[in-house]
Amino acid sequence: MALLGHDHVNVVVTDMERSIRFYASLLGLAVVMDRPLEGEWFERVTGLMGARARCVILAAPGGACRVELLQFADGAPAQPTQPSTPGLRHVALRVDDLDGCLAILRREFGQTAEPTDVPGDIVRGGKRMCYIHDPDGAMIELCQYGLEQPEFR
Repeated sequence: MALLGHDHVNVVVTDMERSIRFYASLLGLAVVMDRPLEGEWFERVTGLMGARARCVILAAPGGACRVELLQFADGAPAQPTQPSTPGLRHVALRVDDLDGCLAILRREFGQTAEPTDVPGDIVRGGKRMCYIHDPDGAMIELCQYGLEQPEFR
């Protein structure tokens, strides 16, 4: 048995149009699917009776990265988290122009973030990164590597 690759990242959102605009304009993702999800299979997989949601999948050019946005018809309970809270906390997305992404983030979404350089003894070749939040508060790491392929020590 072997891992074949990464399929997608799921983000539950409260305003689909706002979230599509965020992920598309900030990361250059395009909508490749937009459809309702409901029925017995969806109730079974979510564990929620009567679950209904709008599902939009956005993909990077070439399909290398896909983000699945779900907006549940009845909303979803909010549970705030901190970076140190146990469990899944953020998704890291590699970009080719971190400063360009941060300019879009500031101009179009009023959010600022200061990138940090990861020490060379941790990532040879260089890495700049920062945490940002999507419109619903999901934590995202934006990262840009130097010219060398990343090596971790």
